[in-house]
Amino acid sequence: MSHPRLRLSQLLRLSFNDLWHERWLAFCAACVLAATMAPIGTLWGLELGVIGALVERQDHDPLMRLLLPESSGSTRFDAAWFERVRQWPEASFVMPNTRALASQVDLYSEGANAPVRVDLLPTATRDPLLGTFAPPDGNTVLLSASAAQQISAKAGQVVQLSLERERNGRSEQAVVDLKIAAILPPEQVESRAALASLALLESVQSWRDGYVIDGFSAEGSGPAPKTETYPLFRLYARSIRDVEPLAARLEAEGVSTHTRVREIAATLGLQQNLRTVLALIGGIAVAGALVALSALQFSTLRRKRREYALLKLTGHGRAWLMALPCVNAVVVSLVGGMLALAFYGATATAINLHFAAHLSPNEAAVRLPPGNMGAGLLAAIIISVLPALWGGWRASRVEAADELRDN
Repeated sequence: MSHPRLRLSQLLRLSFNDLWHERWLAFCAACVLAATMAPIGTLWGLELGVIGALVERQDHDPLMRLLLPESSGSTRFDAAWFERVRQWPEASFVMPNTRALASQVDLYSEGANAPVRVDLLPTATRDPLLGTFAPPDGNTVLLSASAAQQISAKAGQVVQLSLERERNGRSEQAVVDLKIAAILPPEQVESRAALASLALLESVQSWRDGYVIDGFSAEGSGPAPKTETYPLFRLYARSIRDVEPLAARLEAEGVSTHTRVREIAATLGLQQNLRTVLALIGGIAVAGALVALSALQFSTLRRKRREYALLKLTGHGRAWLMALPCVNAVVVSLVGGMLALAFYGATATAINLHFAAHLSPNEAAVRLPPGNMGAGLLAAIIISVLPALWGGWRASRVEAADELRDN
């Protein structure tokens, strides 16, 4: 018995000679694969590009992942509830919030013609609205771009927070200086809002409730009690796919929330429908390629029965005879895969150039990552090898004596 390395060398040499001898037929088989894989790759790239970009946009938009409780609810949330929600796998950030009316304040500056009504939003570390900024503390705030524009404020500037309340039948006012730590980009916060510490919001609410708050005014109904429960919260899901299960989990506890589930469902439904269409088209294309390649294998076996008989007569076993067409098939599939990638690249470039004006710099209408390309190439190899295995198995069953006697 010859050495395995010699037998492998012989197998590769014979495979190369066979492919070169029938190079045009092998090229036709590679074109069959390319014609199958290129359209599937383009559709796959569209699903990952157009729909994938839409899903990523929603996933990176904090408003799409935001869950807000109904303000009319009578439920109160304590520290234990917030700690429990933070442990939920669907939640990425949760923050207590004061009454909605208590968090609406007027800001003004020297350069503004009139005060601007803004929403004070409590924030802390890991808040999606913060982006790369550090959470504010004390009397510092992060101001949205729209609010900063209306009061002509800049980062580092001091603005005034104006408050009013009715106590004991008379109107009282307080003015508090706030330092703007930074101006948030418009894409992070679109509304007129200011991110502040929870302590600042609690102070605003307690002062409006009539209590004495240091830095606001010296008058009031005594020191404010410690806040134990909160009527509202700001809750963000980890992804848009977690919004619906998170809302259902809260609903099971009797907490109704406002979400953008319908918009999310429309996007994810479009993605799922496109994947279904892609699977159907891919299945039909792969089935057609398997039939075509099987027909080529059958034709090759019919023409080379005598060659296989000679190989069998000279001591080549079933495994070797089955390996020969498989090696040929791998080479053909690699060539076909390269052709498919070339066709895909040309098509994707044309489509991306056509839609360039509607996409962000980091987005593409058709996008196929290297890992997906590798998966497609592996699929091409499998599609080619399966008919080759069938052909090799039939070739290994050729009766050498009968075949040579008939010829």
